[in-house]
Amino acid sequence: MHDDDDEIRKAVGQLAIHLRGHNLRPLASLLADLIASPSYVHATPQLLISLQDAPDKVDDLVDLAAHRFLDIHGSDVADIRTGAAGDAHYISELVVRGLAQTRDRKRVSALLDILDRLVELGVYGVDRAIEHAERR
Repeated sequence: MHDDDDEIRKAVGQLAIHLRGHNLRPLASLLADLIASPSYVHATPQLLISLQDAPDKVDDLVDLAAHRFLDIHGSDVADIRTGAAGDAHYISELVVRGLAQTRDRKRVSALLDILDRLVELGVYGVDRAIEHAERR
């Protein structure tokens, strides 16, 4: 995950595609390390999709992944000319999912901060994700 060779980091990033539909809780420590590593940029959007499809509670991983995504991409998430903007809709949906899963006040606050930042940046689709959550 932390190898100097970008090809190895890319290979590690491919791990995420193999996790789709599986319980991620047993791999939480490994996934937290992946999110914090240089390999994370190669794991998105597959990791984001795997988090969205996970059948178990992943609000902590959603929190980590969303914050790291915004830290890496910043305002590019609102620029439709970038790949980050294309992946940002996963973040919106994940944050809404994370909010539905958690009862921890600090996590709720952290996830709401992400939504606020996405709204502030004008990320495409964030309003739709919020509206959809309000209807549930």
